[in-house]
Amino acid sequence: MLFLLIAIVSLILQLFLPWWIIAPVAFSLAAWNAHSAKNAFISGFLAIFVIWIIAGLVHTIPNENILANRVANMLTLPSSSLSWLIVLVISGVIGGLAAGFSALAGLYAKEAISHRKTNK
Repeated sequence: MLFLLIAIVSLILQLFLPWWIIAPVAFSLAAWNAHSAKNAFISGFLAIFVIWIIAGLVHTIPNENILANRVANMLTLPSSSLSWLIVLVISGVIGGLAAGFSALAGLYAKEAISHRKTNK
């Protein structure tokens, strides 16, 4: 459930806002709905990884991978017919890590606040 929430809300908000909106979305949704640290991180990571890979494919396939191949050249990746795919995976991993750690931080913030309330 958390995976779908993060994916849908992030996808919609990224149409209008900068890419880093994934961090507050993952943070707040994980603080609200995550059940464990593993659930929070994996849900955040996979949600953004999947939507960024799909978005990358939607943008790169129609233009015959021109931009992705140029980015691969800038990153000095080995020149091959699949270098554009490596660029997509790298961007998906970067976005996934940002969302995964944000979701994890959201869960830990919720636990810290609830722990603080019970100690009073």
